[in-house]
Amino acid sequence: MTFIDMESRKLLLRGVFAVNKVKSITSVDVLEIIKDIIVKGIKPKMNPGALRVGHGGTLDHTATGVLVVGVGFGCKVLPKFLHGSKKYRVTAQLGVSTDTYNESGKIIRECSYDHISRDMLEAALTRFHGKILQTPPLYSALKLHGQRVADLTRAGVSVQMEPRSVTCHSIHCLDFSPPYFTLEVHCGGGFYIRSLIHDLGNVLGSCAHVRELHRFQQGPFTEQEMLDSDDWTVPNILIAITKAKATHGDFLKRPRRKYKLI
Repeated sequence: MTFIDMESRKLLLRGVFAVNKVKSITSVDVLEIIKDIIVKGIKPKMNPGALRVGHGGTLDHTATGVLVVGVGFGCKVLPKFLHGSKKYRVTAQLGVSTDTYNESGKIIRECSYDHISRDMLEAALTRFHGKILQTPPLYSALKLHGQRVADLTRAGVSVQMEPRSVTCHSIHCLDFSPPYFTLEVHCGGGFYIRSLIHDLGNVLGSCAHVRELHRFQQGPFTEQEMLDSDDWTVPNILIAITKAKATHGDFLKRPRRKYKLI
């Protein structure tokens, strides 16, 4: 247990930092672990119910990489990350589609892919650049009438997802080794990489799903700044918060409230 003075406690309770989310745990699991570490790791003790911990945008449970975490008042700036830019590397597989659009789902379709070349793939990518309409996956963290769409889908409830406007700032093919290919994607808030791969497979006259997904940047935070799970301790979290404040201070400022003069 670490004794922290009032100044450090104040810093902690206004903190924003990045962690490395590993495969097979959810973004919510990460928050619970971080919260438990903070509550049990400092003196004077803190009331768990009074401590708020949040993230700046969900990563799929099979995805890895940068997850921005806010503690206490630090949660106030998290919408900037939710709606802001993100960068991903994704490896996908042609010829197979699943109900979740990634490797964790049930195979629902198999198609030929021998006709697809790298040139054909790169030409198809131009259709997904800029502002586009994209339909989110049925297995997603989006909510409908207060319930997660993924939970409704698993319960057998028929859900109609509507396309919505999203932005892809850039998209490049890094490797093409059929049936696998790897892309680097820079996108805005609300963009689903799983939907991109699913739709791209259809455009190519085949089908596809995500095999591996890694987020290497979220807002100004890069993977060089994220804390690995072995380093999730109160002292290391305080160091990460301090570095983030020094490096990204302007971005992390909360917008001031505007008051009307009467």
